[in-house]
Order: sequence, then C-alpha cells, then structure tokens
Amino acid sequence: MEVLINDKNEEKLIVDILQKVGVDKSDAQKVADVLVAADLRGIKSHGIARLPIYVERLQAGLINKNPDIKAVKENKGVALIDGDNGLGQVASSIAMEKCIELAKEYGISVVGLKNSNHFGIAAYYSMMAAENDLIGFVATNTSPLMAPFGGREAMLGTNPFTVAVPANDEADIVLDMATSLVPRGKVEVFEREGKEAPIGWGINKEGLNTTDPKEILEGTLLPVGGPKGYGMAIIVDILSGLMTGSTYLNDVGSLFGDRDKNQNLGMIMVAIDISNFMEIDEFKNDIDEYINRVRSSEKASGNNRIFLPGEIEYNNTLKNIENGITYEENLYGEISDLANSFELNINDYIIDRLP
Repeated sequence: MEVLINDKNEEKLIVDILQKVGVDKSDAQKVADVLVAADLRGIKSHGIARLPIYVERLQAGLINKNPDIKAVKENKGVALIDGDNGLGQVASSIAMEKCIELAKEYGISVVGLKNSNHFGIAAYYSMMAAENDLIGFVATNTSPLMAPFGGREAMLGTNPFTVAVPANDEADIVLDMATSLVPRGKVEVFEREGKEAPIGWGINKEGLNTTDPKEILEGTLLPVGGPKGYGMAIIVDILSGLMTGSTYLNDVGSLFGDRDKNQNLGMIMVAIDISNFMEIDEFKNDIDEYINRVRSSEKASGNNRIFLPGEIEYNNTLKNIENGITYEENLYGEISDLANSFELNINDYIIDRLP
C-alpha cells in the first residue's frame, strides 16, 4: 500500500519528531526544509527516508542536539565554520548564509565547514546562493562508500558537488551530482523496492560486478566515468575534508555503519557575485536565452526533449506540491514506526491512501 502526504504535513511531521528527540524547533525546521525539498524534487533517497538514522544518531549522542556553530577563522571573503557536530542541515545553512554575506561584500567568497554531519541534498545550499543572485558552488566529502578506480576497498565517499546558476523566467540551472555513478541512497531505494540494480553501479566485496543492491551496499559503489569520477572524488575530498581540518578518505565516520564515532564531515562553499561582471538582469536574461538555445537544439533520434541540469527536479517540485508526495509501503512502515515510537500517529499527517 502507498500513501500520500503533502509537503506541509511532511514538514510538520519531521519537526514534531525532531522536537521529541530534543532538537530546538528552529533547527528542526531547517532539517525539515531540506528533507522536504529533496522529496519534492523526487530525490527520495535524501528526503524523509534519512530521518530515522538522524534520530538514531541524535539519541546515541553522535549528533549534538544543541551545537554552538560559529566562525573560527575569517579573513575578508574567506571563513571557516565549526559545526560543533550539529545536524548537517543546520550547520550547512549557517555556512552558506555566511558565504552569501561575504560574497555580497567582497564579490566572491569561500567558506569551509568542519565538524559537521550528513546535510541532505547538496543542491539546497547552492540554490540558496542562486536565490540571492549569486552563482553557488558546494561540495562535501562523505563516509567511505566508493572504491578508487581499479580498487575494491571503499576509500572515498560519493563526494557530491553542486553548482546553481540563477535564471530569469526559466528555472535556475542546478547541477547536483555524486562522483559515484549513483548515490548510495538510490541503491537503498532499489533494495527497499526489491529491484535489481543495473550493472556498473557497484561491486561486491570480492570486487566483482553485481546487480544485487544488498551486495553493492556490502561492497562498494563505482565512480562515474571511471577514472574521471575517481579524480573528481579525490579533489572534493581534499577541498572539503582535508583543507577544512575535517576527516578524509576512509577515516570519515559512516552515517549508518559507525555507532562509536562522529562523522566529522567537511564542506566547501563558494559564492560569486555576478554583478561584478555584468548587470544581474542582463545575465539572467542571457541565461534564459542560453537555456532556450540548448533546449531547441537538434534532438537525437527517438528523443523529443532536452532538459537542462535541475529542470526535471524543478518540474517534480511543481508536480509534487500540487499532487502530494508518495510513500511506498516500506518507507511508510518505517516512518510510521518512528512516529509511533514518539506517540505520534502518522495517520494524522497522511492525506490519502493509494490502491
């Protein structure tokens, strides 16, 4: 059985659960904003599906419920933020707000974040910059899930990065990609739904290709584009992890696997004030033209539409705001059990049940 929930009810459900664990309401709201944005954009692996592990780590003291998040270094357009092991969505939002502030003052800014946790979809933070007429870049290292090219030991995270570029009438261009062929969460969705994974997503513990999502999760993911994705993952790890004083390579704490240490993730954020190069309205109009030129270019045989990065997710958001977000049976059961554990009834939030 599948159920339907709207974005406002999902937001309230997340806030209610996090407050039961002792998270401040404003911090809980920020986490909810990011998780709901993921579900609306159709990235269900990073939406409310991530809430149970956050709650588990909060209850175990592996995430700080009341962090003192602050800048520990600052020099003109550069800053380093200490997340004090707080929720990644909270620390990362504060870091990007600082990045936006500095870019408005200095034209360009670079902000590092250390001592943080899993922050949800990376695009949420680059889009914060785009909403302020800036180009935003964000990258983070993650727990070791991917083998280096030619290896079979998980040494690197999926190490995603994102760039958001503001448009005028068109949807903003938003690139958000893992350096693995797929993020771990997508493999988890396939396992939850009992589907086979395509060849090339990952390998088993022996280093052999497999279509079994469970074997991939026990083995490692593979880099996108082979050595190219591997190279990008290395650079993201150095910039966001090593350079910020966070952990890196397979020293990074696992969101799921480690119950005895903090993740200590690192992020790097860049914001560019476009108005230092050209008038912002002119730029955004040019981006609209750019988008339409790409979209109207000759199509390959059998294809009738060319999409820009982030356009599908933008369309998903509009559709899901109107129609609601679907929970498949396993996710519904998991979130229902979580709500029940705090004496909350998920049926108070669900708007419909689907046949």
